[in-house]
Amino acid sequence: MNLSLSTLNRALRAGFTAAALVALPQAASASVVFQSVSDLNNASQISTYGWCSSCGGSFRIFDQFTLGSSKAINGFSVSLFGQTPYWPADINFSIWTVGSSNLPGTELFNQTIAAANFNAAAIPGALYDSVIASTDDVSGLTLNAGTYYVSFYNSSNLAVNGYNGGGGNLYQQGNQFHTGTSAGFTLTSADGNNVPEPGGLALVSLALMGLCATRRRRT
Repeated sequence: MNLSLSTLNRALRAGFTAAALVALPQAASASVVFQSVSDLNNASQISTYGWCSSCGGSFRIFDQFTLGSSKAINGFSVSLFGQTPYWPADINFSIWTVGSSNLPGTELFNQTIAAANFNAAAIPGALYDSVIASTDDVSGLTLNAGTYYVSFYNSSNLAVNGYNGGGGNLYQQGNQFHTGTSAGFTLTSADGNNVPEPGGLALVSLALMGLCATRRRRT
């Protein structure tokens, strides 16, 4: 089959453009790296009342999670009880080691995130104005593979929903473990980056050179 020079040029330009697009860096997207229960929106699994994670500073809620590999955490979602009396307010997000007797050990990370930096979505069918509060404003947190405690807290009033049948290990400091009950939360990580790999840069350069060459042949 004979092809004209103009047809070949068009095919080359299309190929070079496709190579350039493939080589360009892709936008980062968030992915869930841990989720305590299968569905945070399943109101039938939520305990009748939330667990105080402050209530005047008397308590703090913890729950365990495990990562299979190193992850950079940039956000989380947490299921909160009674938005009107207990939230919105700043939330202190912290990560702890698992210490002796399976209790929270050493604090590894601590960040207070303003209420304005959360998106809140009502949980369909849940009592007491429960919401899922989500943020992607966590900064500077990278965790190796292992098991940790997470805590959501503020110094006035915050109540975290407990989910039955989640297989978690919710612990209310100053009270007790509630084995089998999970705090409703997810941890998220930003996948990808905006810096192209060296090979990608080479493809972009070749594509641009090819486009310039075909343009010169036309003029």
